[in-house]
Amino acid sequence: MIFSFDKIEWSWQNDCQDKQYWDTWIPKKSDIKIVTKLSREDTQSWKNEIWEDLQPDIQFTRDRNNARRKQKRLDNRT
Repeated sequence: MIFSFDKIEWSWQNDCQDKQYWDTWIPKKSDIKIVTKLSREDTQSWKNEIWEDLQPDIQFTRDRNNARRKQKRLDNRT
């Protein structure tokens, strides 16, 4: 699956293609692959931009995962 961000196309690395559909998956910046041909500096700059744009979604997943783990610990106590 290829995404678009301000006319820059990107996707997840090949080993992350299936993981992107997991409910608990938290990507790393290195998982981002810029598809559009750019210079090395521009690629890193766009990767940083995309990463910053993804932060609210990543934080939501972290919070949800933590809440699930906490609930599981509480359930195991009883």
